Formats: sequence, structure tokens, C-alpha cells
Amino acid sequence: MTNENPTEGAIHRYFDALQTGSPMLLKECFTEDARWFAPGRLPNSGIWHGPNAIVEEFFPIAMARMQPGSFTTELLSLTIGDSNAVVEWRSRATTVSGHEYNNAYIANFVVTDGKISEVREYFDTHRGETLYQ
Repeated sequence: MTNENPTEGAIHRYFDALQTGSPMLLKECFTEDARWFAPGRLPNSGIWHGPNAIVEEFFPIAMARMQPGSFTTELLSLTIGDSNAVVEWRSRATTVSGHEYNNAYIANFVVTDGKISEVREYFDTHRGETLYQ
């Protein structure tokens, strides 16, 4: 039996699902009214509403610019609150144009009833532009 905080469990399920690349597993991580806030002027910047938009629209915009099988995510730190978690991670990939992508992210994940209901993401958007070169 585990004493894992429900917020912590939701974050670990999300990062595990992200590594599998399974759209079904990723969608199960989010509430039906989840929102993802992505900064900047990148093609996937903006506010994405619901698991379908997050998983089927937001994520694929960036993933389409990465060589298949090259994407990795490393969880660097996790600070847990009662209903949120501040998460720091690093993503790496090789772009379809052959560049190395390496960016650090931080986000506040809000968790409701064991699922992610909101993500406010922050990262170096200038470095993020290297995906689209």
C-alpha cells in the first residue's frame, strides 16, 4: 500500500504516459475541462482546452518537428502542494532538420480529483523556436 499524494500520483502518471507516447494514456491524465497554457509565439502557443485538443493538437505540433524515437523527457524536480505541483523537466530530441533540441521547462500543474485540470507552462521560447527551423 502506498501513501502517495494524489497530486504526486497524477504527475507521475502523466510523465509515464508521456514516455510511452500513447494518446489514450495521455488523455486519461487530464480532466474533461483541462486547460494547457503555452507561452510565446510558437505554432503551439496559446490555451488548449480539453484532453483531445491537448493530446491530438497541441502535442503533435511540436512532435511533428522531431525525428521519431528521439524525444526524451527527464523529470528534474517536483514540488508538491495539496492540489498542485510545480514540475521542472528537460526535453531533448533531434529535429527533422538534424538540429539537437534541448530545453528546460517548468510548469504549475493543478490537479483535481487525481487528474490534471490545468497546466501553466514556462520555458525558453527562443530555444523552442529551434524546433521549427
